[in-house]
Amino acid sequence: MFLSGRNNQFKFEFPRIFIPKEISDRYRPYINRIPGSMIKEPIDLLNYTIQSINLPGPSYDPVSQIDFPGNSRSFKSAQPFQQNYDRQLNVTCKAVDGYVNYWMCIEIFNYYYSLGGNKNLYVPSPVGIQMLDAEGNNIVTAHLDQIIFNAVGALDLNFSSNTIEFQTFELNFTYNILDIKFNIV
Repeated sequence: MFLSGRNNQFKFEFPRIFIPKEISDRYRPYINRIPGSMIKEPIDLLNYTIQSINLPGPSYDPVSQIDFPGNSRSFKSAQPFQQNYDRQLNVTCKAVDGYVNYWMCIEIFNYYYSLGGNKNLYVPSPVGIQMLDAEGNNIVTAHLDQIIFNAVGALDLNFSSNTIEFQTFELNFTYNILDIKFNIV
């Protein structure tokens, strides 16, 4: 009997070199002064706060052609396979106390957006998404390459609410290459 799919049967992390050294060095003392925390590196904090990802599936618009005597026929598109994907990746992160991970993401965004110096145009990659079955076996791995960090979502602050709430923000990426490996054996 096959079990229903579970939304949390995936593994996704940013690579260790996603956060540039100068930004990591700035946040490390703050993270390490939190008593009892097992998180010692800024990348571990960012990966810890990932709540969900959204990776759109493939689709295309059929090509229509009218033949004699006026019948409309639809055909497959002739575009390459990669063009059938929206090529967007949205990562939702939980906001932590002081919104430290939000401000860290703002600095990372500014780093990758800045074109000066010897900075890379793309986020270090490939970034991988692994889909797991109920026993933890890797069924599919999707590698994203040539990734551009293109948005940090809004931060909603409100003086009328002083309760601790579960808040999130989004990070948006655009990738150029998707390589899917099917590991079913």
